[in-house]
Amino acid sequence: MRRFLLTGIAGLVLAAAAAAGPTAASGGTQLVVAMHDPGCHWFYVGGGPNHRSYARTVTRTGPVTLLNLDEAALIIKGPGGTRHEKVGAKLTLKANGVYTITMVKQASDDNHLKLTIK
Repeated sequence: MRRFLLTGIAGLVLAAAAAAGPTAASGGTQLVVAMHDPGCHWFYVGGGPNHRSYARTVTRTGPVTLLNLDEAALIIKGPGGTRHEKVGAKLTLKANGVYTITMVKQASDDNHLKLTIK
């Protein structure tokens, strides 16, 4: 029951985040990391309720604000060092380069996300 409730809430938040688009405060774009099987976590890259799109690798230009809607904290390794992002938190990445994103206590067969900022 709890999983269904969390899935429904996450779906509503994803829809709101997708509709919001670029973040005005950072001048960059918002990118959602969401729970999605198979592979545990993915970048949510758009689409409506019936046509959602997910990706493991994303390239963006300029600052990117990550929104963690996964089921656990994320570990983000990149040009600025290693950072942790709690569930529901936002983190703005400004440095150009390649970031690898994994979940805390992640299983070996789960997705390893890659974000490139140009």
